Amino acid sequence: MNRRLRKSGLWTGALALTLALSACTSSGGKEKSAISKLDRKDKGTLKVAYFNEQAFFMQYGNAFQTMFPNVELEVVSTESVFNAEDPVAEMEKLVKEQQPDALYLTEDQYAKLAGKGMLYDLDAVVKQDEFDLDGFQPSVIELLKAKGSGKLFGLSPSFSTQALYYNKDLFDKYGIPYPTDGMSWEDAMRLAARFPAKKDGDDALNGLFQSSQTSNPFELVRTIGEAKGLTYADADAGTVSIDSPEWKSIFQAVIDGYKSGSISMPSDNGGAGGGVFRSMGGGKMAISITPDSMRFMSGQAAMTIDGPMIMNLMGMETKIGAAGAVRSSKSTDSTTVKPMGSPFKKFEWDVVTVPVDPSQPDVTGNMSLDSVFSINAASENLSAAWEFLKYANGEQLAKTSAKSSPSLSARTAYKTQESGKNIDAFYALKANSQAILQTLPEGFAADFSQLAAEQIKQVVAGSATLDQALKEIQTKGQLLLTKANTSVGQS
Repeated sequence: MNRRLRKSGLWTGALALTLALSACTSSGGKEKSAISKLDRKDKGTLKVAYFNEQAFFMQYGNAFQTMFPNVELEVVSTESVFNAEDPVAEMEKLVKEQQPDALYLTEDQYAKLAGKGMLYDLDAVVKQDEFDLDGFQPSVIELLKAKGSGKLFGLSPSFSTQALYYNKDLFDKYGIPYPTDGMSWEDAMRLAARFPAKKDGDDALNGLFQSSQTSNPFELVRTIGEAKGLTYADADAGTVSIDSPEWKSIFQAVIDGYKSGSISMPSDNGGAGGGVFRSMGGGKMAISITPDSMRFMSGQAAMTIDGPMIMNLMGMETKIGAAGAVRSSKSTDSTTVKPMGSPFKKFEWDVVTVPVDPSQPDVTGNMSLDSVFSINAASENLSAAWEFLKYANGEQLAKTSAKSSPSLSARTAYKTQESGKNIDAFYALKANSQAILQTLPEGFAADFSQLAAEQIKQVVAGSATLDQALKEIQTKGQLLLTKANTSVGQS
């Protein structure tokens, strides 16, 4: 199972099909079947697995039915799947029981179903239909194939990654040079340390504020280590290797930042102090803003590492000033309107690529797929299902979504636009396949991260030395891995 949880997304579909069976190979297996063209006048059915019916028709169904009016659409709700304790296993169960034709999957669900032979291999139909993959961000296709053991079992219209945002006004104020694309993690931390850090109060200031989605102080250590090609555990060998000079150096640099306040310490309630965004089903996003999570947007951090949605909030001070007014309950004969103060601060900002390591200067480990559209390998409506996948991942929808969606379009011709900003920073790096494809036993990564977090906090508080902490993480981490591997072997 994948070592990190990914943002969830939901979606599936299926349609009528005419199959032209091909001849058997000399080995006795079948060649991939050709999928015949679905005409606008053709009748058929398409059974789609998606979060809920209303969301599906608003996002895709109504427009698709206009294209193919004689295709009957049926939605299999996956809402219960994404609220389950194990959404991956629940999706597998739903596909077996309901047999939808098309599927809207999370990255983890896609990898699991592909590995079990439950998804249709798209390589032949992409070539047959001359579907243009060259218009996609190369890393998206590479990641889809990597998760499919070298084959393409789905398409993703968008992806997630991060960039380093920086407050130009603060850099100018303190005479510090701006960050640059391809900057090393060491250089980024040195820049952060040049600001006069203050942890608390109205004038609090961090040189580097961690992602609004980061809740564990080990996350930054792990990210830097993976950028250097390091791993802390090998499930196949059954060994943990965190107590090494290379890892110690990273721990030391990050902990020094936590102690001084130049790097923000994530809080236990999530998101480096509260979190800004929380994923919801159907590709929707709830916004939860707390004072801590707004530190960069309120001018209390020189840099932050985060996703593209931050860009949508950076102009909030203008939007709130124009539309934000509250009604006063003190007035009895008329309603008094008062302007609502903005929690955001207006300043000049831009983005560069997330820091990298000189040994792997063109990769990032934080790329993931928001959602994947796939076809059930057992579908009897392949033609309709394929037309649906083409529409959901096509140029027309990408062009429309580029103006309204906070996600990063997988089609590079329709990148998110922000006037004067270095949007290419989100597209410049490739996926770090070593980090993304590393697999660890169920639950181990989360348990190990919690163990490491506790030890980091003790070192920051001064109740343990780094050497003591690393020995504790190594010893207890090894026990956790041995136990997790034993559990896997017994299951």
